[in-house]
Parts: sequence; C-alpha cells; structure tokens
Amino acid sequence: MSAAPALSPYPIDQEARRTAPVPESVAEKVRVGGSATIRVVATSMFPWIRPGDQAFVRRYDFFQINSGDVILYERANRLFVHRVIGRITRPGLGGAVSLLVVKGDALDRPDAPVSAKEFLGRAIRIHRGKRHIDLQSFSQTAIGKILAGVSRFTRFVYRPLRSLRFSNSR
Repeated sequence: MSAAPALSPYPIDQEARRTAPVPESVAEKVRVGGSATIRVVATSMFPWIRPGDQAFVRRYDFFQINSGDVILYERANRLFVHRVIGRITRPGLGGAVSLLVVKGDALDRPDAPVSAKEFLGRAIRIHRGKRHIDLQSFSQTAIGKILAGVSRFTRFVYRPLRSLRFSNSR
C-alpha cells in the first residue's frame, strides 16, 4: 500500500504558522502546525497499532470524528492514541456537551470520555517499517467501524490471553 498524501480538510493559516512560537511538544505541533508524527510505545491498540509504529496525526474537527476513527488526545500531560467507539452528549452549563467514547483495542474498558479540549487530532496514517497503512482508505475505515462495534467484547479475547501469558511466565 502506498502512502497517500495527507490533506487537512481545514486550511492552515500560513502567516500565523510563520509567526507562531516553535512547538515544544507533539500536542503543540498538532495545535500550532496542524500535524505531527508520534511513535507508539504502548500495547493498548495491539495488534492493529503496535509499539514502534509511528502514527501520523492531523488536526481535525472534533464534531466530524466518527466511530471507528483513531484519535490522539492529551490527558494529564500524557498522549493517547485510541479508537473512537461512540459519542455521548451530556448536559453542561452552556447547553449540551458532546464527548467521544474511546478505548484501546486491547483494553477491557473504555477510557473516560474525551472532551473537545482534550482532543488533538485524527490519526490518518500508520508507518510500520517500510509499510504505510492509510487509515482513511475504504478498507481501513470499514475495519475501524467493525472494531469499534465489537470493542465491548474484546475483554473476552484479551483477558484469557493475558492470563495465559502471566501463568507461563511463572
């Protein structure tokens, strides 16, 4: 699979980009520059996204994120690359607040819902060695939606595998 050009659906103000301070973190690179690459170090998305993979993330409109999309968000000064499994709306002071329900594919439970403030962008491509996986392709979008749909059942798969691994290491 070849690497597709990464185009943001939102124009980036080039003048603001030239005068903006140099980003110090991946989160700032996405907020200021519109994109960043992050090396995945955890196994929470295994086997779909593996430790050592690089996720290419683009700034994206929070309200256009769908179930099955892989997003980058920041919480407590930590970055997470997890799959969106749904969206919920909660009452807030200024009206209804939309939140994303996210979960690592290999985790038993969803994370706390992600707010628009925590949301950084959408992963559009995964680099694994010489291979480039376009997450916006039809097949990857379909797989993402299927994984989001069956996500609540992954604990029945991964929990027994983890217990086997720990029992064999003793």
